[in-house]
Amino acid sequence: MIGPGASRGPSPGLPIAYLAAAALWFVLAAVAVPVLATELAGHYYHPRILALTHTVTLGWITLTIMGASYQLVPIVLERPVWSERLARWQLGLIVAGIVGMVGHFFIAAWSGLLWAAGLVVLAIAAHVVNLGLSLRGLRRWTFTALLVAGALVGFGLTGVAGVALAVDKVWPFLPDARFPILHAHFHLALLGWVLPMVIGVAARVYPMFLLAREPEGWPGRVQLGGLAAGVPLVVVGIMAAPPALAAGALAVAGVVVAHLVWVAAMARDRKRPRLDWSLRFVLTGAAFLVPAAVLGLAFALGLAAGPRLGLAYATLALGGWASLTIVGMMLKIVPFLVWYRVYGPLVGRAPIPTLAQLSWPAAEATAYALLTVGLAGLAAALATGEAGWIRLAGVLLGAGGLAFLAALARVLHHLAPCARRATRSAGVTAVRQA
Repeated sequence: MIGPGASRGPSPGLPIAYLAAAALWFVLAAVAVPVLATELAGHYYHPRILALTHTVTLGWITLTIMGASYQLVPIVLERPVWSERLARWQLGLIVAGIVGMVGHFFIAAWSGLLWAAGLVVLAIAAHVVNLGLSLRGLRRWTFTALLVAGALVGFGLTGVAGVALAVDKVWPFLPDARFPILHAHFHLALLGWVLPMVIGVAARVYPMFLLAREPEGWPGRVQLGGLAAGVPLVVVGIMAAPPALAAGALAVAGVVVAHLVWVAAMARDRKRPRLDWSLRFVLTGAAFLVPAAVLGLAFALGLAAGPRLGLAYATLALGGWASLTIVGMMLKIVPFLVWYRVYGPLVGRAPIPTLAQLSWPAAEATAYALLTVGLAGLAAALATGEAGWIRLAGVLLGAGGLAFLAALARVLHHLAPCARRATRSAGVTAVRQA
């Protein structure tokens, strides 16, 4: 069972704060899609589209990974978090920075964007230092440990590249070939930060979720080697060397195939007979990797091009794969964190709800249907550039985001002071009666 250990993990309130904030950013991004349908029907290099992109990449995906790291990494790698206090300061820094970046992107105010990007990069540096020092002295460098360390390097480089782009908006110094640099920044974040972190942690937590054996064998070596070689080749290839881009894209495609082989094996050999909605999200997210990888490979090999397909590709990767995977993992992690914090001290002392009773399956099922259909429809609509279809898919996506938020709120309401007081009172009564 995944849980915060007394000597290894921080207080459950720390990851809960990150995950709750991330969920709000996700809903904001989802409901913004139909509002920005006209802009999304145009070119992606538009201030409001950049604002939406950073809402997803920083507000949703990065905040979630940061928060989940502080709960999962101490457990799966058996190392204490170096500084919980630093992690709390980091949350304030990055939320303020994201608000500033998204807001200044939206109104195209570049001087304000620069200071906001500075706050974000300070938070990134704090996270890299905190987890880096947490990994210090690790005796056994497992598959997950290697990918977490690699993801931290990619995260730091992504932050540096982002600040450089922000500085260039105020004091131009980068080459005129702005799009290659922008594309390299995007892929450094996607392939150097998000991909290794997700597949590294998945190798440990998916077996727990599915009640399956931990994966092993050649797919692990392919993933490690493919990321180590593929990410630098993709980034350098985008900016200067098309042959390197093709080679890197093929290496990353091998990573995706190897990861999916592991996921399929765990799903096939699982001992859990029934898939709950969180697991369906996770497995559906993995399935979205297929069209995302195919389209990305087509771009790298010169078989696809243009802003329309570029937006569809980003939606499949950031929405279909990353977002659905994160939603599924969050629906597993948050109920346990809340149960552990509120009801864990009362085990054996008073009647308490089960972990399953904290969840709201009806809302999760609604979110699953709306988000999967909405994201698939949005990718197709973006490829065509039809604003009406983009708006319709965005409405479904926004409704799915609200259903997801409702499911989380059902869990989080157990943290409310009145609920906690009632729980403590029940515990005291039970002890007195005993």
